[in-house]
Amino acid sequence: MAEFLTAHPSCCFCGGRRAAVERDHAPARIVFRGKHGPDDFEFPACAECNRAAALSEQVTAFYIRSIDQGYQQLDAEEYQKLIDGIANNEPDALPYVDRSRPPEPYTRFIAPDAHERAVTIPEIAKQHIELFGTKLLYAMYYRVTGTPASSTLRRLVWWAQAGTPAADQVRHNASQWFDDLTIARRPNVDLGDQFRYQTGYHPAHGVFGLHMSFGEALVYFCVLGPARDMLRLKPKPPLYQTIKSLGDRISVRKP
Repeated sequence: MAEFLTAHPSCCFCGGRRAAVERDHAPARIVFRGKHGPDDFEFPACAECNRAAALSEQVTAFYIRSIDQGYQQLDAEEYQKLIDGIANNEPDALPYVDRSRPPEPYTRFIAPDAHERAVTIPEIAKQHIELFGTKLLYAMYYRVTGTPASSTLRRLVWWAQAGTPAADQVRHNASQWFDDLTIARRPNVDLGDQFRYQTGYHPAHGVFGLHMSFGEALVYFCVLGPARDMLRLKPKPPLYQTIKSLGDRISVRKP
């Protein structure tokens, strides 16, 4: 740990405003079966940013596991812990009618053989899923550029449930973006059937793109770019904000 923090002294989730004190996994291990995530996806984090995203990672993990048809080996006890944790900390993020009382015993929200996989996701859960994607965008930006994202940038975070027209549009936008820009990009990376991603970075223009999917559950397309250039897009993308500040905003918006 000490060697890692010496090499990466600043938090990559708050623009380096605070010192890194922890080695954080992104994507969080909680979204993977048995919490066996990729070992080399570790990032420097301050305690504030790490804690601010913890609930969003829990909520997103629940939806990934609920929607993804590839989770035949889903561990019942592990899944129930997710449900119990959200029921305790963010009950309005659950899709059940009576969110204060999750199903007992363990029941998967979406049956593995269900014909219709789309889930009606509550608004508060959508905010957590977006924060989860934003944290990964900052992490991958740091991984590729070697510098934390900063307030000179604006961000786009689009996501959708796989298998829906919205997901097709997200994938189309990502494909068009990568095709339209000549960028120093790495090939698509496939970490089993649980996480796939592609990044593209144009150093001269300062534009970074991230396209990723989690099994057959959620699809993301995210962009960080110079604020003055991103203003041309409609609607206007929001300015960079730290993970701590975004997490605090979700807490304030709770009913």
